[in-house]
Amino acid sequence: MGTATESTALSGLLAKLRREARLWIWVESLAEVVVATAIVGSGIVLIDWLLEPPAWARGIASASAAGLLAWLVVARLVGRLSTPLSDTSLALAVERRNPALGDTLSTAVDLAARPRGELDPELVDRTKAAAAALAGTVQPATVFRRRRLLAVAATGLAAIAAVAAGATARPDLAATCGRRLVLLEDTPWPRRVTFEAEGFPGGIRKVARGSNVDVVVRARAKGPPPASVSLRIGGAGGWQTVRMGTRGGVSGESQSFGHVLERVTEDTPLEVRGGDGRLRGLRLEVVEPPALAEAVVRIRLPDYLGGGERMPPPLRVVPAPMGSRIDVEFRATKPLQAATITARFADDSPADDAGRELAALEPDAAGEPPTAIAASLGPLAADVALAVAVTDLDGITNQEPLSLLITAVPDEPPEVALRLAGISAAITPQARLPLVGSIADDHGLAEATVRLLCGDNSVSQPLTRVTAGTTLVEWPIAQPATLSLGSLALAPGDRLDVTVTATDACGLPTGPNTGRGETWTLEVVTPEALRASLEAREILLRRRFEAAIDDLTQARRSLAEHSAGDAASRIGEAATRAAGESGEIAAAFLGIRDELDHNAILTPEVETRLVAQVAEPVAAIAQNDLARLAIDAKAAFGSEPDHLVFSALASRTDAGLDRMKAILSRMLELESYNQVIEKLRGMLESQERIRAATLERQRQRAREALEGP
Repeated sequence: MGTATESTALSGLLAKLRREARLWIWVESLAEVVVATAIVGSGIVLIDWLLEPPAWARGIASASAAGLLAWLVVARLVGRLSTPLSDTSLALAVERRNPALGDTLSTAVDLAARPRGELDPELVDRTKAAAAALAGTVQPATVFRRRRLLAVAATGLAAIAAVAAGATARPDLAATCGRRLVLLEDTPWPRRVTFEAEGFPGGIRKVARGSNVDVVVRARAKGPPPASVSLRIGGAGGWQTVRMGTRGGVSGESQSFGHVLERVTEDTPLEVRGGDGRLRGLRLEVVEPPALAEAVVRIRLPDYLGGGERMPPPLRVVPAPMGSRIDVEFRATKPLQAATITARFADDSPADDAGRELAALEPDAAGEPPTAIAASLGPLAADVALAVAVTDLDGITNQEPLSLLITAVPDEPPEVALRLAGISAAITPQARLPLVGSIADDHGLAEATVRLLCGDNSVSQPLTRVTAGTTLVEWPIAQPATLSLGSLALAPGDRLDVTVTATDACGLPTGPNTGRGETWTLEVVTPEALRASLEAREILLRRRFEAAIDDLTQARRSLAEHSAGDAASRIGEAATRAAGESGEIAAAFLGIRDELDHNAILTPEVETRLVAQVAEPVAAIAQNDLARLAIDAKAAFGSEPDHLVFSALASRTDAGLDRMKAILSRMLELESYNQVIEKLRGMLESQERIRAATLERQRQRAREALEGP
C-alpha cells in the first residue's frame, strides 16, 4: 500500500512538471514570435517610410519577414513541443533547482524503470519512500523561474499593445501599411510635407533632346515648409544629389523650389526629398524636338511685272519684288499639336517687337494631326521676318525658331550706261552725236529720251529702239544711236548739255522710276577751230611715236655695249612698250578721223591720210613686227649664247626701226602738208576778209552818192 502511494506522489509531481514545461514553451515561444514580429515589422515599415521602395521590393521584404516568423514558430514552438520530456529529464531539472534533494528523485525514477528482480526490493522501497517524501516539498515555480516567463510574456504583450495603440492612434498609417506591405499598393505614406511636381503628368515629363529643363516642385506642409529640398538625379554613373533653390516667397504653408538641368540628352529618373516628404517616380523622357522639314514660298508677282508665280529655291533669305503677294507653307518633321506664324515688318514701330500673328494652327481632335502651317501676306512693301513656333504631340516646342526672311526688292530705276563715241568736248554746229552703250532695267523699260539743252532752247529726242517691256537695249560701236543737232541752230560759242533719261513701267504707288545718265557739256566751235585742235593732237601723237622709236633704238645699241642676254632682255621690254604705244597711237588717229566725220568736216583726202597712211601702218607694225620682235627677244634671252641667234635678233630690230622711221617720215611730210594747207587757208580767209571789206566800202559809197545833192 505504501509503495503505491509513493509511486502516485512521484508520478503526480512529474506530470505537474511536464504541464508546467509545456506551458512555459507556449508562453515563451509565442512571446518571442510576437516580439520578433513587432521588431521586424517595425523595421520594414520604417524602411518603407524612409525609402518608399517599389512594390516588388516591398513584396520581397514582406515575404522574407513572413518566412522568418514561420521559422521562429517551427523552431521555437513546434520543435520544442514535439520534443518528449522524459521522467529522468524532469527529475534532473528538479534536482538542479533543489540541491537538497540530492539524487533522490532521479534515482527513484531510474529504479522504477528497472525490473524489481534485479534490485533489492527493500532498498527500492526505501528510495521511493524518500523521494515521495521529498516530492511534496518541491514547488514547480522554483523549477521554471516564473518571473522570467512573466517578463517574456509581458514583453510580448507590450509589443502587441504598442502595435495596437499605434494602429488605434493613426489608423491612416495602419491602413497605408496594410495596403503597401500586404496588398503591395503604391499608396503614399501620409507625411507632414508633400510635394507636387509641375509638368509631370503621370510622373513623366517629355523634354527635347539637348534642352535645359527647369524642374519645379511645390512643397506643402502641415506647419512651416521645409527649409531645404534636395533633387536626386539618376544617370549612367549613379545618383547625384543637388540642392534646389527657392522660387518666390512662402505662401501660407507652401513654398516652390526649382533646379535647372542643363542639356539633357538621356532619359533621367528624378526624386525629391525635403523634411519627411518624398516624391519618387519622376522621370524625364528625352524625345527629338520638332524641326523644319521644308519651307515652300510662292511669290505672286504684281500686274506691272506680268503677274504669274515664282517659286524661289529653299533658302532662309528669299528676295521678292515689291508689291508681290507671298504664300508660305512650313512643313515640320513631326505631327503638330499647335503652331503659329508671326511676322515682324521692317517698317513696324518699335512697339511691335513681338510681331504680328499671321496664322495659328488649332488641329481638329477628330482628324489626323497636321504637319504643316501656311499663311499669306502682301502686297509686299518692306522686308518681313517670319518666325514659326511649332509644338508636337508630346508638347515639345522647337528649341530654335524656324525663321524665314523675305526681302522686299524695290523696283530700281533704269540703269543708263551710255557714252559719246568719237566726240570730244568741242563740236561744230553741224555735228552728229553718236551714243554707244546700253540701257537696262530690272523689270522692263517704258521709254528713253535724250534731252538737248542749249541756253533756253531745249529739245527731247526719243531713242526709238527702246520698246515697252524690254529689259536691255544695247548700242554697239558699229550701230550707235545718232543724234542730229540741226533743230537747235547752234552757233560757235554756244554750250550744249546732253542728258539721257530712261523710265520703267513700275506700277507701285510710288509711280514709275526714272534713271539718268551722265550729262555731257559740249562747246560749239567753228570747223577751223576744231581742225586746229585735232591737228595739235596729231603733233602730240607724233611725238609719242618718236619717243617709242628712241626707246627701241637705245635698246638696239645695248647689243654692242652689254652682254647678249641683257641686250635681248632690254630689246624685248622696249619692243613690248613700243607695241603697246603704237597700238594706242593708231587708235587715237582713228578717233581723230571719227571726230572729223561726226562733226561733218571729214574730207576724202584727210580720211586717206589719217587711216591709210598713218593709223593702219602703225597698227600693222604694232601687231606684227613689234609683237614678233618681243617674242624673239624673249626666246633669245632664255637660250644658250649663240652668235647667229643674236645676229638675227639685231637684224629684226633694225628692220622694225626702219619701218617705224618710214612711218614717222610720212607723218612729218603730212605735218608739212598740213602747214601748207593752213597757210593757204589763212590766205583764203584774208582774201575773203578783203573781199568783204571791199563790198562794204562799195555799198557805203553808193549810199553816200544817193544821199548827196
